[in-house]
Amino acid sequence: MENNTTRIKQSLGEHYHNIGTKMAPNEGKFQVDYSREFYLFDVVPVGAPRMTQSDKWKSDPNHSDPKKRKRATVQNYHQFKDAIKAQAGKMSFELGDYFDVVFFLSMPASWSNKKKERENGLPCRVKPDFDNLVKCIGDTFRPENGSAIWKCGTEKRWAYKSSILIYV
Repeated sequence: MENNTTRIKQSLGEHYHNIGTKMAPNEGKFQVDYSREFYLFDVVPVGAPRMTQSDKWKSDPNHSDPKKRKRATVQNYHQFKDAIKAQAGKMSFELGDYFDVVFFLSMPASWSNKKKERENGLPCRVKPDFDNLVKCIGDTFRPENGSAIWKCGTEKRWAYKSSILIYV
């Protein structure tokens, strides 16, 4: 039986900085990798909102009492989940323990056509945060066992039309 000292010696240690090469992400135009299996969802990506206890029992967004109305962000979140689940059912999609996901976010209508052409497919560095987007995917497809997901690669890219591409 291995003792605690051996286990610690075999780990990476308490702290260490390795002087190696830095990651070089692809900041160029996005290209779909057709050699990999993927699913394309025709939905507008929505980040998971910070929920409150009352979000569990509030249901009607048009309730006559404003204190009993569902918040708009929560309503949008649930509509997104319903839409992506419906499309997943049509494609027999099941989320595994690891995946790569690309969130395509629509470019603002206020941008000129020239700017849209230039930015299409490039990294998106504005809200929603990528971790909230990924959390939404996990909560939608693995609500009871999201902890089983051990690897996820994520990108946010500008596009003419919002959608989500998941490589499995």
